[in-house]
Amino acid sequence: MAQANTKTLGPRLVVGFSLGGVLLLSLLHPLAFTSLVAVASGFASAELSYAMRSSGWHVPRIVALFAPAILLATYFFGATGQWLGLLVAFAMLVAWRVLTLIAGKESQSLKQTLRDFGGTAFVLVYVPVLLGFAIQLVNGDNGVSWVLGMVLTVVAIDTFGYLIGRFFGRTKLSPEISPKKTWEGLGASIVGALVGGQLVVLLTPATFWFGLLFGAAILLSSVLGDLSESLLKRDLNVKDMGNVLPGHGGVLDRIDSLIPSSFIAFIMSQIVF
Repeated sequence: MAQANTKTLGPRLVVGFSLGGVLLLSLLHPLAFTSLVAVASGFASAELSYAMRSSGWHVPRIVALFAPAILLATYFFGATGQWLGLLVAFAMLVAWRVLTLIAGKESQSLKQTLRDFGGTAFVLVYVPVLLGFAIQLVNGDNGVSWVLGMVLTVVAIDTFGYLIGRFFGRTKLSPEISPKKTWEGLGASIVGALVGGQLVVLLTPATFWFGLLFGAAILLSSVLGDLSESLLKRDLNVKDMGNVLPGHGGVLDRIDSLIPSSFIAFIMSQIVF
């Protein structure tokens, strides 16, 4: 078992450090960061739509093209671009689905069609809209510092929890949703949240007490994001959302904690602003 752990840990660490390096380089300019997040959102949306299609949800594959567009609209036009982009993307994807039904002469109930529309809206809100708050965050005062602090906090939470849980975890946290998560790993994640929160204090005008609150909030959003994606995978009957990242699965598997944390970090940054 230890040998198997080592074999999978190596590629995971290589990919993890490589992604971290790319992220740090992207923070040299907000547009570079936005472009990176836009590409990631395209992959993540494609993975989620494919998994949903495999389970009977007819979500148009071209959602992978609209997700990056929403993030670019957020960068250039702020919250207006974020929500207007969502509405335009959803309207066009609905029209696309209706046209494919007509052109393919498919017979489908109104209930199933509305269900498909709901699935499309879910993908758009869950991935690009929530990630759009990271774009608003990087465009704000001390934006790069806030994004770096958020990412470092999430990474500390995930890394501490993963390593301790994998090698020392014994007590399952929620076996019916995510069988690999343990209470020991959660304890390590709490330590990671405390460390990450104080990194935010060093990077921004935030106070020590705000750092504790920030770490606790990101811990909650990170764990819930991870468990939510695990629940999605269980319901969709897939092990991983993709396989493009060795040791990590798909892009969505890698950013599941960052998605809700982007929203929480943006909201909390407004307190300091």
